[in-house]
Amino acid sequence: MSIRELLESRVKENPDRIYLFFEDQKWTFKQFNDRVNQAANAFLELGVLKGDRVCLMLPNCPEFLFAWFGLNKIGGVMVPINTSFKTPEALYIVDHCEAQGIIVCPETSDVALSVREKSATLKWVAMLDKRGKGKSADLLRRWDRSPTSLKDIKLHDQDIASITYTSGTTGLPKGVMHSHQSYVLCGQAMTVRAGLSSEDRLLVILPLFHANAQFYSTMGSLAAEASIIVVPRFTASQFWSQSKQYAATQFNFIGAIGRILVARPVQEFEPGHSIRVANGAPIPSDLYQAFSERFKIPHVIDGYGLTECPCVCQNPINGIKKMGSMGLPAKHPDPSVEFTEMKIVDDKDKELPAGKVGELVLKSPVLMKGYFKDSKQTSEAMRGGWFHTGDYCFQDEDGYFFFVDRKKDIVRRKGENISSVEVEMAINAHPKVSESAVVAVPSSLSEDEVKAFIVLKEGQDLPPEELIAWCVERLADFKIPRYLEYRKTLPKTPSQRIAKYLLRESTAKDEIDMKEYLERR
Repeated sequence: MSIRELLESRVKENPDRIYLFFEDQKWTFKQFNDRVNQAANAFLELGVLKGDRVCLMLPNCPEFLFAWFGLNKIGGVMVPINTSFKTPEALYIVDHCEAQGIIVCPETSDVALSVREKSATLKWVAMLDKRGKGKSADLLRRWDRSPTSLKDIKLHDQDIASITYTSGTTGLPKGVMHSHQSYVLCGQAMTVRAGLSSEDRLLVILPLFHANAQFYSTMGSLAAEASIIVVPRFTASQFWSQSKQYAATQFNFIGAIGRILVARPVQEFEPGHSIRVANGAPIPSDLYQAFSERFKIPHVIDGYGLTECPCVCQNPINGIKKMGSMGLPAKHPDPSVEFTEMKIVDDKDKELPAGKVGELVLKSPVLMKGYFKDSKQTSEAMRGGWFHTGDYCFQDEDGYFFFVDRKKDIVRRKGENISSVEVEMAINAHPKVSESAVVAVPSSLSEDEVKAFIVLKEGQDLPPEELIAWCVERLADFKIPRYLEYRKTLPKTPSQRIAKYLLRESTAKDEIDMKEYLERR
């Protein structure tokens, strides 16, 4: 099934059901589909053909969805770009994917117009602003005058629907190609993973240029015939009031957002909310407890997925949840659909028994088609017919999977492997710590030393000796950081994960060497 077929089936079944909420506006399935068709016809007028790439450099707004689905309805390929990117970052994506056009708003138009001056491939810049700016096409007026009916265009479920560029933590970003099938099957799987139904209203707080908001929130709501509530951006101070205003029943989040919500003033919490499912990752025990007990959310689901393969596994919504676990392989509502296969292998790709740490490899019908124009990286990642995640994990005797660390983030110290995640969890549990990042740094005496970057909560003071003493109570001696560096913020990737590669490259004059303190113990 193509994305077009899924959307049009929903329109046929429930044309008058409200699908999209945005601020004080709302669209039924039919109204939404009509606007998507207008967008599709406008793209045809601009010369977009099946297989052509068009970039979207837009914040969370209905127009992002209209443009995305409009492109997919005519076989176009949607390429999202982070709205915070500067000209060099956006130019790389535009030229690498050989984009025909880019759709922008007033806030991102300057970057797009600068890219157009430098790009070897870009033909047009389309503005979502009737006032226009510079040498750009007036897309909204084109949409307004376009018909709401759309001609048939032959589509296949294996046609490419999107190219999403990774954060580039180990080099230049790679373009992850996903098919229509990936989107449709992942959306359908969300009805199992999160128990989505037509009665739900799903609040979208993550950016639509992110795979999470596309695969889980948007496609999940469409597959379930649920409603979707799009907010311009995540605002912690307004989260609970927005949830109550729209009677939201579910939301998807990342771990950083969970910590922000828990740290907010108690008076912001709205006890009369309707949220029954919070679906995120990672969710350590303290966050799980806060969401379950303090926020009164019945189902808090921890899961695991990647840009290359969303919806890999999760703790079951109705079943045994194991704290700290990524859960069990994801399932599809149709039992005849073979969904996720997972196993743990060693460095020679030999499968390991339960309890042994190794690399997680997987197979799935929602796995990417490959990296765009990068057959070498695709072949390396897919060697032996299994996608190699680059993540160290283990599986217990009950079949539950547990994340240990990224392969490149493992610290090797005095013959022992140290999980940076484990050390970070111990540090983050300190009541004065907002977040932390642990990396390996070179050592003259052994393979690595452990360095921790610390961000304290506002107004807090935490002497290094106090923090190390905290770690001593919770970690084996070889896991305790030797170096500490306090920072006001940590660098983040576009998907809001900590950019550890930047921390590894940095050196600081205010780095604290705890060697003497540790030796005195």
